[in-house]
This record gives sequence, structure tokens and C-alpha cells, in this order.
Amino acid sequence: MIFATAGHVDHGKTTLIEALTGKKTDQLAEEQRRGLTIDLGFAWLHDTEAGILGFVDVPGHARFIRTMLAGLAGVDAALLVVAADEGPMPQTREHLALLDLLGIHRGIVVISAVDRADAQQRMDCQAAIQALLQHSALADSPVIPVDSLSGQGMPALLTAIRTLSATTPARNAYGQPRFLVDRRFTVPGAGCVVTGTLLNGCLNLAHPTPLRLAPVHRTLRLRGIQIDGEPVTEIRSGQRAALNLTGELNGDHPQRGDWLVAAELYKTDQVEIGQVEIGQAGITQRLDVQLRVLPQQKMHRGTLQILTGASAVSGRLVWLEAPVGPEARGGTKQQTGLAQLLLEKPVHVITGDAVIVREPASNITLGGGRVLDPQGRQRGRSRPEALARLNALSTVDTAVDALAVELKHQAEISLPAFARRWNLTAPELDALLTVQTVVTLGENGLSHARFAVASEIIVQRVRLAHTEQPGQLGVHPQALLRAADTGLSAATATRLINELVANGQLRRHGVVVALPDHQPVLPALDEALYHRVREVLVSGGLRPPIVGELGETLGLERQDMLAVMQRLQGWGYVLAVAPNRFYLPEQLDDLAAVAQTLCQASTDGGFSAADYRDRADIGRNLTIKVLEYLDRAGVTVYRDQRRYMRPGWQRAVTGKIT
Repeated sequence: MIFATAGHVDHGKTTLIEALTGKKTDQLAEEQRRGLTIDLGFAWLHDTEAGILGFVDVPGHARFIRTMLAGLAGVDAALLVVAADEGPMPQTREHLALLDLLGIHRGIVVISAVDRADAQQRMDCQAAIQALLQHSALADSPVIPVDSLSGQGMPALLTAIRTLSATTPARNAYGQPRFLVDRRFTVPGAGCVVTGTLLNGCLNLAHPTPLRLAPVHRTLRLRGIQIDGEPVTEIRSGQRAALNLTGELNGDHPQRGDWLVAAELYKTDQVEIGQVEIGQAGITQRLDVQLRVLPQQKMHRGTLQILTGASAVSGRLVWLEAPVGPEARGGTKQQTGLAQLLLEKPVHVITGDAVIVREPASNITLGGGRVLDPQGRQRGRSRPEALARLNALSTVDTAVDALAVELKHQAEISLPAFARRWNLTAPELDALLTVQTVVTLGENGLSHARFAVASEIIVQRVRLAHTEQPGQLGVHPQALLRAADTGLSAATATRLINELVANGQLRRHGVVVALPDHQPVLPALDEALYHRVREVLVSGGLRPPIVGELGETLGLERQDMLAVMQRLQGWGYVLAVAPNRFYLPEQLDDLAAVAQTLCQASTDGGFSAADYRDRADIGRNLTIKVLEYLDRAGVTVYRDQRRYMRPGWQRAVTGKIT
């Protein structure tokens, strides 16, 4: 359990922590000289009933709000300290508002320095606190009067802390590890050490997770873990710890505000799906948020300070949907709306993370909220369908409910990108997909209803093509995708066509597809020629004759033979692998089988043009034409002077090409 102090400057927060733990958290010489907390302080209490309790002492001065917010990141509860002789002050109110915006709803209100106040002052302070807490995050919190110096009230405070600790549920250790850094120093003989809080997942020395430093793209390795000076082998979500790091370190990083995250969060999707731009999940400069504006404050379009985690960056705010309200809170009114934050520097966030918006010139908090989408849209961000999606996301707080929203409001979603936005591990995503029924096509998912609609559109378009061109053997997938408006990306629609072939709704002939019961009807002359052409091409194997040779065999001039072959190609009966050489559709499987055999025998899973030439025995020039056609047909991909099989053309055990 981790507690953070909150409250006005000089209201006794540091003295209270010392009375609880016996440790003075003001370590800097300047802090001790001025009697003023400037930086974060940390202390531990090993309680016989509550176990290990961590305390973060934050500065109360208005100039150190950024530091104060860094201390609040990842805590479980707050100790709101109010001096009995002064009552609630400006920073008391601002700190309470920040607790509310950050979603810290557990805490204890401590009336400090009761020895300095008379009876009337204590009554006035108590009444002012009750009025302040009404409708706030700490509305139902206990109020404990104490004198930290004499110890008056400290047993009651410790009892309240134990009760709160016992009733606070443990955090779930789900997700990839995300460790928020709030301090860095060097230990002789050990090197770089950072302290902070693990907000998600777990870190284990015995089973190390590949780690990156966000948002600066550094690779790090974990060497050791300590809690309160004692070495441990593992920490789980919600625990504070010190980590000994090695790797790509320098004088600037790691620093306060950096994140130590699983390398999995750095994978990138370079595609656009359903008009939602998918970038490097977790690293972003464009956030879609649900934002609450504090009473008497107003957002503007100028430069603002955006705080998330323990970092602060400059940025601008664009309202996607004007704030609405009013919403009664504490006797005043707040407004809530959808906004996009445009940041000058990248930050690391995931869905659900809190953000605070401040006015840097006047040093005041304007509002805050939570991230709905860490990869906000750049185009179409204010369209009705985009706003409907964000409004729906603002009502959910679990990945399973969010997946249902995404499936409803988008034609398709990238499942790996969704997992990274919600910080899900691969097993957690698999478990989620068993709860939410999703049709998976490659790495993308869509609802069963949308799958059924898109499937019907494709089947009907193929049926229409058969009606319009009865002589066609089938429809080329690229032509089918252009004609069938499914609302899906080309990659997903292609996988959908493959799925329809697999379940028997369509039939494949080489590179074209048709309905299972389609019987093409060729003109009589062309049908007679086709059967003769087919015999010659089959006998030619992987090296069929060129057009001129084919014409000589069939008794036709080259130009007449070429015209026949081009008609047959248009109907899908032959494939133009080269301008003067044609193959039957089923021979594409034989060409692909050669490539697959070479890939299986290769150490890197690829092959060169010379490898294919020697294996197929078709000569260099024809090999180049065949390989270029296989690339165009989606059978192979060319990379670094070698070719590799695409997943959709892996050879099955039966020898067929799927």
C-alpha cells in the first residue's frame, strides 16, 4: 500500500511522515535550510498488522505542482493534511481537485498541528473541511486530528491507515510491465539506480522481460531489485522499488518521467484500418481524452502544460465535442467534453491513464481527465462516427467492454494494436477473444454481423459478375475488391475472400474465384480452341511454349494466337506470366510449389533467383518473369535480393497450395 501526502505548504506533511515512520524525508540541504519540501521524499513503515507501507512526501508550494503530481502517480491513497490553525488554503483545494482528476478516491484527512489552534479554530477548521470534501474524491474519508510532535492522535491515525490498507483491494498484476521512474541516482559499484512504481504487470529477475525506456527508445536490462533497501527477485503491480539498470544509459536518461516498459509495447503497425491511424502504440503525441474543466476555469487554444505520469510537456487542446454540463460537484459546476491533446514531444500512455491540463503562465490547474485513445485520429477526428466511438469508450473501463465498443463502431480493428493500447499480454488477448466473439482475419478482427454483411456483398458481387460475363472462369480478387464495397481494408478483404474459399462459399481457379456451381459458357470457337490450348500448355509443364510456338502448333498466326490468349486471359482461363507466355491457373500452384520447396530447404526460409532457376530448370529469362509474377500474385515477397513465401501460400502437407 502506497500513500502520498497532499496539502498546502507548511501544513506539516513532512513532520507527519516523520512521526509515522521515524524518517525525515527532506534530504536536500536546501530543504533542511529553508524548512520547505522541494523534491519528493520517500519513507517506509513496516507495520505488524498492515505489512509494508510506503509513503511519498510531496511539496505543497504552488511552484512545485509538477513535482507533486509526479509523487501522486501510482499511489493507492492520499493523506490530505490541513493545519488546524489555518484551515483549507489554496493548495489544499488544488491538491484535492488533482486527487479527484487523477482518480485517487481513497484517503484520510489529517488535521495537523492541533496544538497551535484553540477550540474555536479547530471547530472552524473541521467545518471548513466538511464543506470542502462534499462531493469530492475524499467525501467519505475519516478526519483525524493529530499533533505530530507530541504524538496526540497518532494511534488513531495509524488505526485508520491499517483499516484503509485492509479494505483496499490489491492491484491486478495483469498486462505488460510499466515502471514509472521518479528518481535516478548512481550507487558506487552498482551504477545506475532508479526508483519508482510498477503500475502494471510484474518484473522478475529469474524470468526477465525484454525492456525499453520510453519514450526515448533505449534498450535496458534489469540487474537488481530492492524494496526499502532489501533485495528481492520480483515486484508486482502497485509496488514501489529501486531498480539497478544497465544498457543504453546516458546522462539524460533515464530521468523522472521516463517509463521502463516491455519491448512488446514498441511494436508498430504501419497500416490504416477503418480510418483510424495506428502508430507506435504507447508512444504518442496525439491523445483523445475525456476532459473535465474545473469550476471557474476555461480552456484556451494557446500553449498549455500537459502532465501525465511523472512528465510534463507543452501542447495544445482541440475540442472534438464542446464540453457539456453543468455537473454539480462541491457546490460548483464542472463541464466534461471530448478533446484531443496535441503534444510537442512524445510521451508514453495507454488507455485509461490520467492527464492533467495546466496553464503554465498563471501556474493554475484548468482540468484533467483520462485517455480514451492514445493514438488519436489526425483526419476525421470530429466526424459523427468518430465522436460516437469516443463517447462509447468514455463509458467503459475494461478491455472486454472496450473491444465490444470497437467492434460496433469500426469495420475492423487491429488486434495487436488494441492489445497495446490496453497493455494486454498475448495470453490476455487470447482470453479476451474467447469472451468477446470475434471473427479473426490475420491480425485484424471484426464482429460476426459485419463479417456476414461483408461476405454477402462479396458473394453477390461474384454472382453479378457471372451474370454479366458468363464466359468468365471467375473474378480476379483485385477486381472483386474494387467492385465490392465492404468497408474493409484491402488486406482484410483479401483474407475474407480466402475464408470464403476455405468454407466453400467460393471456389478458386488459379488466381480467380467463382461460385461453386458456376459453369462458364465460352463462345463455341473459343471453347474449341481452349481445349487445344490446354493440351499444349499441360504438356509444356513449367515451361509452356511462347505465343508464336503455340500458334504454329495450332495452325494460327502469332497475332491471331495472341488475341485468343488475351481473350482467355480476360475470362480467367489462362495467366499471362509474361507478355508472350501463358500458364493455366492450376500451374500457378506448381510454380508456387517450387518456391515453397526452396524455402523449406533454406536456413533463412528464402531463396534466390538462381536457386529457383536451377530447381525449376526453366532458364534464366523465364525464371525472372515467373518470379516477378509470383510477387505480383501475392505468392512471394522480394526482400534483400531474396524471396520468401507469403503466409497465405504456405504449402500444406498434401502438396496443395492453400
